[in-house]
Amino acid sequence: MSPSTENYDNCYCVQLRYTFGIVCLILTSYFYIYIKRKQFKNITTKIPTIFGLPFIGIAYKLVPIKRFLYIISSYFEEFNTSTYCAWLGTYPVIVTIDPDIIKTVTSSTEFLSKAEVLYNPINKAIPKGIITSEVSTWKHNRKLINGYFNHKLLMSLFPLFNRGANTSVKRLSKLSNGGEHKLFDLIKRVTLEIAIEATMGVDMREGASENYELIDLFTILMEKIAEDAACSTLGLGFLARTPDYYKSRRSLRNFMNKLIEERTNNNNMSKVEEWQYDEETMSSFLDISLNYFDNGKFAKEDVIIESISLIGASFETVATAIYSGLVMLSMHSDVQEKLFQEIHSIWSENDIQVTYDHLKEVPYLDMVVAETLRLMPSIPIVGRQTIHQTKLTSDLILPPKMQVIVPIFTLHRAKTWWGPKAHLFNPDNFLPENIAKRNPYVYMPFSKGARNCIGWRYAEIAVRIMLIVLVRNFKFSTAFKYEDLHFVDHISLWYDVEPNIKVELRK
Repeated sequence: MSPSTENYDNCYCVQLRYTFGIVCLILTSYFYIYIKRKQFKNITTKIPTIFGLPFIGIAYKLVPIKRFLYIISSYFEEFNTSTYCAWLGTYPVIVTIDPDIIKTVTSSTEFLSKAEVLYNPINKAIPKGIITSEVSTWKHNRKLINGYFNHKLLMSLFPLFNRGANTSVKRLSKLSNGGEHKLFDLIKRVTLEIAIEATMGVDMREGASENYELIDLFTILMEKIAEDAACSTLGLGFLARTPDYYKSRRSLRNFMNKLIEERTNNNNMSKVEEWQYDEETMSSFLDISLNYFDNGKFAKEDVIIESISLIGASFETVATAIYSGLVMLSMHSDVQEKLFQEIHSIWSENDIQVTYDHLKEVPYLDMVVAETLRLMPSIPIVGRQTIHQTKLTSDLILPPKMQVIVPIFTLHRAKTWWGPKAHLFNPDNFLPENIAKRNPYVYMPFSKGARNCIGWRYAEIAVRIMLIVLVRNFKFSTAFKYEDLHFVDHISLWYDVEPNIKVELRK
């Protein structure tokens, strides 16, 4: 045999081995998909199911991220259903806007775990915090953190909320009568200042510039978490974990460590079994959690992670609700004027200090805020997953770790529950008589059940105070058309294009 013939035979054998290996890999992969899909056949044969492509399911349809909410919504119309199953990667998830199923999912102890497909990116950045922690850790920490959101302590935050609102007035005054402006970043900065001060007791007033780096760190981390979530549907979440991602996470932890050491060294708080509310001062969450740390109820890691979790969860969602309220008022001048008249009847002067009792005197504001959160829920999609084998409906038995997704954005706009004009802004949807005849599980801006948003009362108060103060001082308008609004799931709700808003000082 000649050398050339021998080389040819060797090359042929190598090529044959490679071909055989590829064929085996393909066959093994398809066998894996077959077994996996057979495993869930008792579910996929009973409700409409979208399989998508092997290994990635429908994930390829969900990018770019601006399409996510609308693709998820489209299948309800395509299959004329309120519940369907979709494969994301190699696992199916149930997607529903059925209020009976939502009630089961949010009320049952079998659904206390958060859906991994939605919350893993948050858990990577802020591991084992109250948003994503497994059930036993969550139960322990939630019970303790609930103390921070009791009524008396929330009342102590009113001066801080008022100060933040009046800070916004000062900053917006510089933009008044000068055309349209981007306001979302300005509002986010104010709400983050409030969240940092309320959570950590750090002075964020004008002049405290040494603490402004915190704002940039939180902003970067939240943006990277959102990018991670978007990329993770295709298994590419690592692309979002850039040097900025790790730097912001590390810097926040370092700041918290330093602050804890300073507070611990200078801590004059007596060790008591249960933290007691002091009517003379506003106690930050850090003060309270350090008391738990002193009594062995929190580890130091709990203090760090839960502080970061509360700030991250509160500032952008509150900012989104405030900004969305201003956008709706800018586009609906009749609603804005009616709201202004209600506010003006209580505060004839521009200088406002809102109290808890004042919030009972603005029913139309409640309707405006509720309708804003209906159309633009700050968290547009939530999810839970089973702990054990669980009965979802009379026909559906779910295996352990089966995920159920509730697209709140779609639920709040479903014509089945909200009528033929569900997509339009109408505060009358929240007249008492309309609320009374509606299923309570078709409206859930702060989720529902035991694992709902722990800071929902904080958010409701902060949003209302900010809108009262801003609407009393300014008139808002925009040339942006309501029908051109397009929304993006970015952990919290984002605008694909943020409407610019004109700000005019009221006389």
